[in-house]
Amino acid sequence: MVAFSRLLTGALTFASASIALAAPAGNVTLAERAPVSLSCGADTPPLANMTTPDESQLVVNSAAAVAVPISTVVRVYWNVIYKDATYAGGYLSAAQIASAISALNTQFAGSGITFVRYGTRYYKSVDWFDKVDNQAGMVLTTAMKTLLRVGTAKDLNIYSVGFTTSNLGGFATFPWWYTGAPKLDGVVFKWNTTPGGSLVNYNQGKILTHEVGHWAGLYHTFQGGCSDTGGDYVSDTPAEATPATGCPVGRDTCPGSGADPIRNHMDYTYDTCKSGPFTPGTFSNSTQVAKQANT
Repeated sequence: MVAFSRLLTGALTFASASIALAAPAGNVTLAERAPVSLSCGADTPPLANMTTPDESQLVVNSAAAVAVPISTVVRVYWNVIYKDATYAGGYLSAAQIASAISALNTQFAGSGITFVRYGTRYYKSVDWFDKVDNQAGMVLTTAMKTLLRVGTAKDLNIYSVGFTTSNLGGFATFPWWYTGAPKLDGVVFKWNTTPGGSLVNYNQGKILTHEVGHWAGLYHTFQGGCSDTGGDYVSDTPAEATPATGCPVGRDTCPGSGADPIRNHMDYTYDTCKSGPFTPGTFSNSTQVAKQANT
């Protein structure tokens, strides 16, 4: 076993926007109508014995930790979970997947990371498409990932699903969860949020960017609220008390810190609002996230 840090310096924070969003009123099927906002499940550990995000997870004291160079290629294995061979049923074409990865690379421009698709698998399952989530023991999620996940800690497994019975936009594992549950590593997100997708306000591929940000070790911009210490651990990201939705220009929930970072990919605003570049603090944070991988 050898430890290495996954991809980026501590918090590779974006100055753009994120994937999480708040449940629509009533029993609205998310595949049919754009919700006011979706929710991001990344703050919920996949197993009960795993820690929630906090500063201690960004500190690496092990001499065995080996830093992965900032300029790196991430192999992407895309798992299309579908319930029938139509777009509405979750069936994404090769062109749609390529467009999503292209958008991901555009939004990570300047990070030194390039995402390259190494494999695509199609798997038909009504239950997984509709009901996979990060709650109630993650029974379906665990079954899905145990069967389909490939590669090592350096590889990104993406699962596009429907979330038709929840208000999730996506969820991801943080790097420090890998050792405890390597098979659960990866990103799960809502299929119709890819570029040109059918979900209004969330169809530029930025939900996936948000979740991949978590996978790389990034927190939400509102992590820690208005606290003077901690937060998202990026010094030049203004503090934010609560998630922003829509595109509330001028919103300032933490007086004295600066306007809320509504353009940041790690907030909850609309895709059209997430237009900011990476902040310099993204790359100045020298702490590394460590995880274990078989070699």
